[in-house]
Amino acid sequence: MGGGARFAHPKWVWTYYGGWWPEPKGAALNSVITMGAILGLTGVAWSVSADRERRLMYPQNWIPSMLWAKEFHDPQHVAFWKEQLAKEGREWIEPIPDSMKSWWPLYRNSQK
Repeated sequence: MGGGARFAHPKWVWTYYGGWWPEPKGAALNSVITMGAILGLTGVAWSVSADRERRLMYPQNWIPSMLWAKEFHDPQHVAFWKEQLAKEGREWIEPIPDSMKSWWPLYRNSQK
C-alpha cells in the first residue's frame, strides 16, 4: 500500500517552522531569526514614517508623535510654529512633558 512517493518540491524554500515538512529541532532559532527580521523591518518603517511626518495644522493638545517628530524639535520649525500660534492667539505646547524629561532619550541628546 504505502501511498506512493512524496511529491516533488523545491529545495530552496525557507520557513521558520522547518520547510515543507516541519523539523522542530530548528524551530526555536528560526523563530528568533524571523522575529528579528520583523522587528528590523518595523524599525525601518517607523524611522521612515517619523522622518516624513509633517503637520499642516498645529495640534490642539499634546499628542505622542510630538516626542519623535523632528518638526517639534528643529529650531527652524519651532520658530515657524510659534509665529503661527501667536497670530492665532494660542500657546506653544512643549513636545516633551516635564514628567518625561528625565528618561526620554531625545531630550537628553538635545541638551548636550
